[in-house]
Amino acid sequence: MSNSKQSKLEQWRAKYAAILVALGCLYSFIVNWGDSWFLTGLMGLGVCICGTIGFFDIKRRLKR
Repeated sequence: MSNSKQSKLEQWRAKYAAILVALGCLYSFIVNWGDSWFLTGLMGLGVCICGTIGFFDIKRRLKR
């Protein structure tokens, strides 16, 4: 599907989805701190990975 035929919601989702997932992981990371170390570590890893992907997605779109 070409970019001109995508809805605004699909374009927004493609641009900001990874950042929103990273923010969700960050929230879970903070809430679960000390309760479950496995879940805390997993969410911390999610923040790092999804945040990096989201940052570079936004950086790539701004260059276009």
